[in-house]
Formats: sequence, structure tokens, C-alpha cells
Amino acid sequence: MAKRTRTRKVKADTPAPGLLNSLTLTDLDRKIIRHLQQDGRRTFVAIANDIGVTEKTVRAHARALLDQQIIQITALTSPAALGYSVSALAAISIDSPAAGTRIADALARIETIDYVVLTYSRYAIFAEIIARDLPELQTTIETRIGTIQGIIGIELFPYFSLHYQQAHIMDTGPARSGGVRDAELSDIDKAIAAELNIDGRISFATVGGNLGISENQVRQRVQSMLSAREINIMAILNPLKLLNFTMAWVAIKISAPTRLTDVADALSMLPSVSYVAICAGRFDIFVEVVCTSQAELLEILETHIRTVDGIRETEVFIYANLHYKRLLPVHAKDRSRPSDNDRVHSIYEP
Repeated sequence: MAKRTRTRKVKADTPAPGLLNSLTLTDLDRKIIRHLQQDGRRTFVAIANDIGVTEKTVRAHARALLDQQIIQITALTSPAALGYSVSALAAISIDSPAAGTRIADALARIETIDYVVLTYSRYAIFAEIIARDLPELQTTIETRIGTIQGIIGIELFPYFSLHYQQAHIMDTGPARSGGVRDAELSDIDKAIAAELNIDGRISFATVGGNLGISENQVRQRVQSMLSAREINIMAILNPLKLLNFTMAWVAIKISAPTRLTDVADALSMLPSVSYVAICAGRFDIFVEVVCTSQAELLEILETHIRTVDGIRETEVFIYANLHYKRLLPVHAKDRSRPSDNDRVHSIYEP
């Protein structure tokens, strides 16, 4: 999209509005989102022809979805491509379940945290930290997370690799588009990915002008990254806001001498798996599962995940609430203060 969407500033002491709060999704909205999840740059004319409505109708619905922050169209890629060298999952214990929502909201306000899950299980909360370097990670833990009242323990699982990401949740079957793999990008590819991360529908001519290269070079590099599954340009949204989705972290221990990457590869092939992180700590791999019900989650665990060769033990943490912020390139914002792009999206209304 060529025009930036306007967002309402949120006071630091006020719970942020949740994604999908402001607009009820119609069948047409869902069809448009499904198309934009498959290809975030697909033209409104092509979508209109497939759905059987006018281009003007698709444009109006897509604009409402974007303006209301129901969807964001972005280039999904590895944090390293956006300038972040350190990622970790913090498993947090709290002194009382009654404090869960308040603490989760406070965590979601921290600029280095992009994803907060409330589970009320062995760990009450999971928070994903995306940092520029180890000192920033340490500062986040000691001076930001550690000072929140009600937190009594933090167990950190630093990522060796964010092995796989898949945000295509409107279709969870085998036909959905491929996810993004962890890969080292060239400097020019990182620059292009960063531009498309900010605005997935920006013209290639504008990207080329911003970077001092030709439109054709941008087009070729984007196609190469898409083919190599290093980026995926798509609409992203909060699955739990669709009301008929169940999400869970599945923490996994692997038996020696099984290679962690072999297990991660096998898990990445499962249609309901949206995220695979290889990590240090008491667990070897964390997997995020997105499905339609707890009954389906049980079926996935029993017939697909626990049957993978090398998996010794699993522990499941079902999401009660999910807060997240869009991860922007390091150069795109001053992380020392909140901005409109730091909107926190959660399941529930304030």
C-alpha cells in the first residue's frame, strides 16, 4: 500500500486496543484476508475477479481492514534480517493468577518484547524478546522485566535459531503457502526486506529509489527471496481474534543423539505448526501450534508431534491471551520511546 495507515496513539498506562476489536469480519472480509495471506501484493482487481465482486468493493474492505489494524501487510522474515541479533523466550512465574493480565500488559509495553502469551500453567506467561545484542537482552531482563511487580521468576530460553515461521492461518491445511526459513541474507536483500517489512505493498520502484537500485533489481531480488523462502509478503493477523482458533506452545525435549535440526525440519512440515524455535535451556525446541479446537490440538499432539523420531518429552501451554506488536526494522524506529507502530494487539477489549 502506498499510503501509510493512521493509528490512534495509546497512552502508556491504558490497555491497548486489541486487534479485531473495531470491525466485525464478514464472509467477504475473510475471503479478502485469505487472498492477502496467500499473496500480500495481489492486486485488488485479481481478488475481485476471483471473489466475484467489484474492485471498488475489495479496495474499500481492504482499506477498512488495514485502517482498523485488523490486518497488516508485511514481509515476514528473520529478525536478523531486520537488524536483531539476539532472540529468546522468557518463561515467567508470577505471585498470583489475579495479576496475570496486568503483568502481561506491562510486558507487552516493553520495546524489546514483541510477543506475550498468558497461559496460567507451569509458567504463567511467555514473552519473546527480540534484541539488537546481548547487552540489550540483559538490560531487558534486569531493568524492565525484573522490575515488574508480581513477577517472581524468569527462565530464559535463548534461541539458537528461529527455524521456521508461518503466519498463514486462514487455511491450516497442506495447501497453504510455505513458511519462512532462517537464512543469512545479503546486505541488499536485508535492505529490501526491511522496506517491505514496513509496507508490504510499497512499489518496487519506490523501494529501488530509496535504496539507489533499479526497480528491476528489486523485483528480481524479491522473487529470489520468495523462492528461497527467506521472506513471505502477506497479511498478518491475530488468530485468536477469529474466535474459532486454539493456540499453544509445545515445549519439546529431544533424545540424544538425534539432531535438533532434523526434528525441527520434521515439525516445520506439519500444517498446524506456525513457529519453530531451537533453543538453549531445559527444552530443546519450542513449537507454536494453531488449530481450530482443543480436540484438534490433542489429535495433532498424539498423531503428529509426539510420533516424530527423536522426541522424548513434550509439555503443552495453551494460550489464554495473546499480545503482540509488529516487529519493525531497527532503523525504522527509535526504540527508546513508544510510537504508533508499537501498538499492542491482544484478544480482549480493555
